[in-house]
Amino acid sequence: MKVFILVDSEGSACVADYGEAQGEFIRQQATHEAAAAIRGAREAGASEILINDGGFVRGYTPIGLVLHYNQLPSGIQIAVGPTPLREILDKTFDAAIILGIHAMAGVEDGVLAHTFSSVGIEAMWLNSRQIGEIGILSLVFGAYDIPVVMVSADEAGCREALEWLGPIETAPTKRGLSTKSAISLHPDDACELIQEKTEAALSRLSEFEPLRIEPPYELRTDCYTEDYAQTRCERKSGKMVGPKSFVVMADDPRKLLY
Repeated sequence: MKVFILVDSEGSACVADYGEAQGEFIRQQATHEAAAAIRGAREAGASEILINDGGFVRGYTPIGLVLHYNQLPSGIQIAVGPTPLREILDKTFDAAIILGIHAMAGVEDGVLAHTFSSVGIEAMWLNSRQIGEIGILSLVFGAYDIPVVMVSADEAGCREALEWLGPIETAPTKRGLSTKSAISLHPDDACELIQEKTEAALSRLSEFEPLRIEPPYELRTDCYTEDYAQTRCERKSGKMVGPKSFVVMADDPRKLLY
């Protein structure tokens, strides 16, 4: 069994802010939770594991350089730096796990909730349905016939995963009270839960299907400022549909990644 584990940084236990205030703790906890998922995957029979260091800590680390790699179990591969998923994904993976993810922008009980950019994007809509990173990432995995089988996040993020993916395994690490406050599991308890849920998910791998939505795809992005919308619209070869909104059309979900 070959497993892909994508690690973000906001959805870990006891994380409620960015930057130096929690920077080193975020790195350590994301590393511990990734190690827990690796242990769970191996208990379920995984023979190949690729960890994708996919997060960043604003004001503390750049993207893809969050985890402490020498604290992870050996015998795995690690994608580091700002590595596009298209360069590391292929159809040989049997399952994907998303760790430390967060709810989409605008979710009141979502801790550090945002959709790709907390400073630039107010909301994203795929074919008129509001979507966040969980949905878009799952569609990208689906393009490679890879089912997402387990998600760890705050309760709002886990709820979002279930809405998009059905009855997968989830590991809620904390309950959001606001954007920057939560009631969290103890860090060690969160790791134990992630290991348990990872093993459970991969043990019933045959029950899951990749997420697929029939094309074409119309992805509308509502931004906070006109300048941001125009810059991103040009970069994505989109079309402005309002002062702060643009649309990108695609026939492949891999083109939807921000």
